Amino acid sequence: MATDPTSNDPFAQLDGQRTFIKPNPGGGWAPGPRPPEPPTQPIESADAPLSDSGLNPLLAVANKLMLAVPPLRRTRHVTDPGALRTALAQGVRDFETSAHQRGIPPERVMAARYVLCTMLDEAAADTPWGGSGVWGRNSLLASFHNETYGGEKVFQLMARLAEKPDANRDLLELIYAAIALGFEGRYRVIDNGRAQLEAVRDKLAQIIRQQRGPYPGDLAQHWQGQPMAQRRALSWLPLAVTAVLTVLLLVGIYSAFLFSLGGHTDPVYGQIQSLRLAPPVAPVAQPAPVPRLAQFLQSDIKAGLVAVRDEVDRSVVTIRGDGLFASGSSSLVTEREPLMGRIAQALAKVQGAVLVTGHTDNKPVRTTRFPSNWHLSEERARTVRDLLVASGVATDRVRAEGRAEGEPVANNDTDANRALNRRVEVTLFTTRGESHTVRAAVPAVPASGAQR
Repeated sequence: MATDPTSNDPFAQLDGQRTFIKPNPGGGWAPGPRPPEPPTQPIESADAPLSDSGLNPLLAVANKLMLAVPPLRRTRHVTDPGALRTALAQGVRDFETSAHQRGIPPERVMAARYVLCTMLDEAAADTPWGGSGVWGRNSLLASFHNETYGGEKVFQLMARLAEKPDANRDLLELIYAAIALGFEGRYRVIDNGRAQLEAVRDKLAQIIRQQRGPYPGDLAQHWQGQPMAQRRALSWLPLAVTAVLTVLLLVGIYSAFLFSLGGHTDPVYGQIQSLRLAPPVAPVAQPAPVPRLAQFLQSDIKAGLVAVRDEVDRSVVTIRGDGLFASGSSSLVTEREPLMGRIAQALAKVQGAVLVTGHTDNKPVRTTRFPSNWHLSEERARTVRDLLVASGVATDRVRAEGRAEGEPVANNDTDANRALNRRVEVTLFTTRGESHTVRAAVPAVPASGAQR
């Protein structure tokens, strides 16, 4: 189905021009050494007056929080995420205090706080220690604005501010700085998101430059260089330059092969999933299924949150993926955590091993955290497994697996069918003597009453 090329352009309503100036404020970021673990102490907020650095007052006050984003993204392990969250929250409060002291209007401070919380939450949630809902269940945006995802609203706010750029230049520059530091929001999960975000960034830079006016080409208007004695080039300098360029080339080749590998794993995994053992020639007649989990989850079945299928040797609880996770993420939506608790209570009443399997549709996922659909499905299964264990299910009973798009329940030819394939299944494998235990605990139900 064709899509409107302007549907993801937040500036589409401002004008019909499609010619963008290609600014490059600040130039590229040179890679630096791996930073230490982020501090868990409150971010220092100095009360020194702002210098004439060219920053607007709002951006200057927010500078300390924004400088915390690059090391936060690169950190692979944090011993105490809760302490780090507390330190960042204190930094946000210090930002508000400093902004009010400098006379910035409260409504502008609140809008800037929303952007900063969303940017910091995205940076933390995209790390190994902040994924799987660890950060999302108690994010900064939830603490300060009672919302769980701001990636859409930040760009809606930017479009409204751009209607009056002369009055909103400070907030527009803050959003531009957030994008320059790697904030992507809704463009992380849509097709061709990076190219669209680059176009949005260029348009925003054009608007800001028009408001700032022309700037001098020379950084220093009056200067006089000191004469220096000409030095003979060190003999080892050409060799060092060659070695550095070689290392950079090898790193580039490695990165290219790494992302290319993600595109080849999905077909191979699909072939593995297609391998099935032949069914027995003469199957033995099986007794009628015994109702197990359906009777404990009747209210959730009627509400359409789950579907339960009780079979002879197992019971399968199917949880729809839409509304359970944010798009392209493994963080569970907060509103679905009570449902995990009810499923855990039902599992606690019946003996047997539990397998949690994650399933996706056939649309490929290509991010640093999830190189393929299999990685995304496995991470979602682990999230559900961890919540079941936290709700009382014994750890040795539960294991998690990712199945990617290898076991669809419908053809991936429409949006509705793809939504059916995005799911998490919790399968209970019964043990001997289990049927007697269940029948003694609750009234028996006819096998035809199994829900789906």
